[in-house]
Amino acid sequence: MARRGGGGVALAVAIAAAMLTRVMWAQADTVQGSVTIDTTTVTLTSGMAVSYTAPNGPRISVLLSDKPVDREAFDTDTRTLPGEPLVSAIFEGAWKSQHFDEKFSGFSFSLDDDHNIRTDEFLVGGSSNTFSLGDTEYVIDVQSTSPRLIGRIRTRTPTVDVGSFKTGLDATFDLAVTSRQ
Repeated sequence: MARRGGGGVALAVAIAAAMLTRVMWAQADTVQGSVTIDTTTVTLTSGMAVSYTAPNGPRISVLLSDKPVDREAFDTDTRTLPGEPLVSAIFEGAWKSQHFDEKFSGFSFSLDDDHNIRTDEFLVGGSSNTFSLGDTEYVIDVQSTSPRLIGRIRTRTPTVDVGSFKTGLDATFDLAVTSRQ
């Protein structure tokens, strides 16, 4: 009499694990938080993360916004020639362009391989009102960078007085990371 093994159970477990992995990879992006400038508060609900190797090392550029990015316009605006180095300004400029066209408001930043903030920009109030605070004004907690960027970014104090106005940022994010080469 032929003996039946546990192959059927092992196969079922393998299929279930593969399906769970696929669901985890297809997980929707989540962003929760806000950016405030004086009396204007923007609720952050959308985001995008792009990883690449810049001439000065690996980077991830991130947008947290109130509306989704126009991906077709983003792809067009970030198209590069073969061999052209990738830098944060390519991605951040594409986001800034959409902000100037009033497609969304939010906050963009870039991280190095050690999770240090290298660039930052508030995108609230149209083209004449974008600004940066500098990397020392933020607290960032990154839990994962691949395959998803998971963490929290906030200003060191809830309200930062920059003289002519006050601002603040506090957001959590869980974003799929798109790799660009």
